[in-house]
Amino acid sequence: MLLIFSIAAIAISAWLLRQNTVSRRARPTKLNLPYVQFDGDNSASRYVAETEAILSKGYAQYTSKGQPFSMRNPNDAPNPMVILPVKYLDEVRWLPEQRMSFWRHIDKQSILTQIGGPGINDEVTLAARSGMNRALVYLIEPLNEACVAACTKEIPSCPEWASVLPYPLIIKIFAGMSACAMVGPELGGLDSEWQSLSMRYVEAALSAPGVVKVSYPTWLYWMSQYTNKGVRTMWKLQTRASELLAPVLQARVAATEELKAKGQRKVKGRRNTSGAGLSMLFDLMENPEVLPDIQEEIVRVRSANPTWTRRALGELRLLDSFMRESARIHALTQYTAVQRIPTEQWTFKDELTIPAGITLAFPSFHHNLDPAIHPDPGTFDPRRHLRKREEIENTHRFHFASASTDTMNWGSGRHACPGRFFAQETLKLMLVHLLTRYEFKHADDKTGVPRFISRNMFSIPNPTLPILMRERKTAP
Repeated sequence: MLLIFSIAAIAISAWLLRQNTVSRRARPTKLNLPYVQFDGDNSASRYVAETEAILSKGYAQYTSKGQPFSMRNPNDAPNPMVILPVKYLDEVRWLPEQRMSFWRHIDKQSILTQIGGPGINDEVTLAARSGMNRALVYLIEPLNEACVAACTKEIPSCPEWASVLPYPLIIKIFAGMSACAMVGPELGGLDSEWQSLSMRYVEAALSAPGVVKVSYPTWLYWMSQYTNKGVRTMWKLQTRASELLAPVLQARVAATEELKAKGQRKVKGRRNTSGAGLSMLFDLMENPEVLPDIQEEIVRVRSANPTWTRRALGELRLLDSFMRESARIHALTQYTAVQRIPTEQWTFKDELTIPAGITLAFPSFHHNLDPAIHPDPGTFDPRRHLRKREEIENTHRFHFASASTDTMNWGSGRHACPGRFFAQETLKLMLVHLLTRYEFKHADDKTGVPRFISRNMFSIPNPTLPILMRERKTAP
């Protein structure tokens, strides 16, 4: 009871303080840019499902002509966000975090630090680049074993067509592979407490902040760590995960120090990936004509390699091109990319000025569908990027995980997604296993069900859409 009264007293004090400053703080920033909005009903609720329409309108009127525009910012309601054309990309991509911050955008979007959680910073990037990416060459075989084990456990026997929900299945496959890479065999086994914790944490971390945003005013986000069940659950899961991880980390630090003493070195060692995997599965069902060629490529490469390695996976060029085309069409579930927040007023070379604290972003989804960049952009062409790779000497430029200006899905420059190579290899391993052992098709009675759902700045494959699946009668 005392805790409740204490929280209430603090909340009232915070409210009174806010009343004294609200007019100054809530005053929106004015920009000397076109502001694109809905005609008629321009309520915040309309943006939840129709933000893509505003981005499309702005792209046609301004971005495609090399001009920036502004629009409502779902993460910072009083202030607009700026959508930039690609001509500004080179000025933004390599700016230091201290001047143009990516992590401030992530924090504003996730509100984790405002609900009692830790911030996300460059330590995450460093761990992926200097640890996981270097270790990937050694991880492919255990990752494949984790993939096969998860599929064997989670996929029911289906000699005939059976209805399944693919999204929970894909989540569990990637949970197994992620645990294999991130915590190793000590914690990452099938049905381990760590796997359960990690899946529950990801679910809570993605859902709880959204609930807080619609249930609390911004200035009371902090109270949710005491009063919101989802937020409390999230931090309880994190505490338990820390308890499990601590002895494993201590043992590894001790082992590393022992190797150093002997003069030896040790190699340092999901939801977006799951959404991308489901998008690719849907695209395969809707473009079945390419499947025999992909399967033939898998069989040919596998027959020449006793085990899957990074090099062998790299030889799956048609599959890679198909994956990149799926990512082009669906923009890896996000409408914008290369989001930044200037820490102080920033002026571009052409005198465009962005005030400190205003989010800027590039329209990756519509950039991917621009005919000036991709001929016939509305057509799903699984060989589009394979042809590009065959036309240039640098054959790695247009592979799935490459961050290039023709598609900004992975970001660009200093903050290009460091986990994209891990995503590339795990997606390939999953698709190789599924496509050589199973057949898939859409259920006949689900033709009217949306396959993709738009919400604010995201477009995700429908996680509740069942499909039909059966074991292959013959090997491809």
